[in-house]
Amino acid sequence: MSKTIIRKICMIMIITSVAALVWGCSYSKTSSAADGKGLFSDDPNVTVQAKGTVRVGCFRGEDYYYWNDELKSMGAELYALGMISNYQARNYDDMEETWEALCKSVSLLNQGRLSFVEDAFYTYDAMDDTELDEMLGRKDIDLMLTFGTTCGRYLTSHADMITYDYMVYGGTNTIAAGIVKSETERFNDKSFSQVDPGETRRILEAAYDIYPFKNIGVVYENNPDAYLYSGIDSLEALSEEYGFTIHRRFVDESDGPEDDDRYYSELEAAYAELIPEIDTLFITVATTDPDMLMTLIDDVMDAGIVTIAQDSPEECRKGALMHILVADAEEDGSFMARTMSRYCAGTPITDLDMVYIANPKLFLNYETIRRTGVKIPMRTYLIADTIYTAEDMQ
Repeated sequence: MSKTIIRKICMIMIITSVAALVWGCSYSKTSSAADGKGLFSDDPNVTVQAKGTVRVGCFRGEDYYYWNDELKSMGAELYALGMISNYQARNYDDMEETWEALCKSVSLLNQGRLSFVEDAFYTYDAMDDTELDEMLGRKDIDLMLTFGTTCGRYLTSHADMITYDYMVYGGTNTIAAGIVKSETERFNDKSFSQVDPGETRRILEAAYDIYPFKNIGVVYENNPDAYLYSGIDSLEALSEEYGFTIHRRFVDESDGPEDDDRYYSELEAAYAELIPEIDTLFITVATTDPDMLMTLIDDVMDAGIVTIAQDSPEECRKGALMHILVADAEEDGSFMARTMSRYCAGTPITDLDMVYIANPKLFLNYETIRRTGVKIPMRTYLIADTIYTAEDMQ
């Protein structure tokens, strides 16, 4: 065989090998895109068709700091996952600022993944029926990020009027609220809700373990939504099990800055009425500014009453004796981003896992413990994640 023929044979073999390699890579990429494996997702088991551009709106009950913290954390995690670009992870003051930053994050690098729609930002408390109907009728939204029990219940009850999917975050006891049927079941094929079974129950059980109260006071607005997000159903269930008595007062929450004086005056009066009846006060989720807390509970503390903050560590720093953190905005935001990643990868909204439980953390205020004279077991101090002092309260 001549050297010329050998060279031709070798050349053909090389070209064939290169062609096979290129075809293999091309097939691999095409197959991955078609199957949706790993596309915009950290789940290697995703084997569904990836979505195109997902147009996202936002529906919240009010301007609540916790939801803003969730939204900020979600944006940072989406950026880390490579689902958005040009997002500046900053300490935005409110949800509108955070939403504006997310809207600006859309660029050529992430077209085909997420597009946050600037004029699709809604606040339930500021909307009339016409505006609500306009929101329900939008056809240029694929996914509505929904914050709070009230908004989750609203979309669920109007699911037959919308064409988009919705995900509910920041709600309390979303099963009892009627947003979803159970940890795995929905009422419709458009819905998703983060579910934390027994969130408020875990707060109260932990508090009872630290200080076995006999008479607990609670003030909340007398309506079905406040009953749920204040955790009154959990409080009543534990009352039957443990035998303590619940003492209630009702105060309508503030409708805005012009209504704050009325709200704080009535809330302080309600706390004062409860003092002779209780050994513990459960400070529920409400429109209360943490900076007002010391003024509101000053007499409660002087009476030696234990105060349990339902809402946040900030309330503990500002004067409440304890807070048991069972929901963390940063962890929630990461969960939101990972869930949206799987949704964009093609996982149907009804197949997304809804249960997410944050690691619990215990916060104590030593200055309040000292002032009230309450005896807290030494083991409680040892397991506390944070103990605030008088200096921290400034």
